[in-house]
Amino acid sequence: MNSSLVRFFSAFTLCTLSIGTPVASAQSLAPLVVSTEERCAFNRVDDESLPLALENCTAAAESGDMQAQFEMGELYYHGERTERDLQQALKWYEQASVQGHPDAQYRLGLMHIEGEGVERNLPQAYIILKMAAVNGQDAAMDATDRLTEQMSDEEVAAATQVLGTLFRNYLRHIRDEQLRQLQGGADEAEPAAQ
Repeated sequence: MNSSLVRFFSAFTLCTLSIGTPVASAQSLAPLVVSTEERCAFNRVDDESLPLALENCTAAAESGDMQAQFEMGELYYHGERTERDLQQALKWYEQASVQGHPDAQYRLGLMHIEGEGVERNLPQAYIILKMAAVNGQDAAMDATDRLTEQMSDEEVAAATQVLGTLFRNYLRHIRDEQLRQLQGGADEAEPAAQ
């Protein structure tokens, strides 16, 4: 398993965070209602304000905001407000995916199916799409069903084995965290009893 795949699978052990850098100052005559899901406002700013929105979004993404990372991926993937750059899209999708962003995982899985910006890798796409489905991306389950029709039985078995290992590790991590919390609570209770 390559190191980028290992980093990607660490998504199960990371907590999601949502720092959110407001970019309302980059909006010109934009509505006051701002989607709680949107951080970067790329589609709501005029061309003159786009550089400021990009600067703010990049800062948020670099600080770990997974929604901003996803939106940076979308910006570069679609190339509607900037030049299309699959390497930049891949970079930002991967960073958001590691944190468990289901839409970033879905897009990343599709990129692996099509070989967009990465070498085509159906088993890796299958794993990523299954993770997206677990994290709530509805279309990801259908995509994995269609994908299995293109994969050999050996590829499906290998991908399923990796997923099994990931989920066992994830469950072990949750159990360990719960034990640490229980032990921490017991340690705090002892001084109070004395």
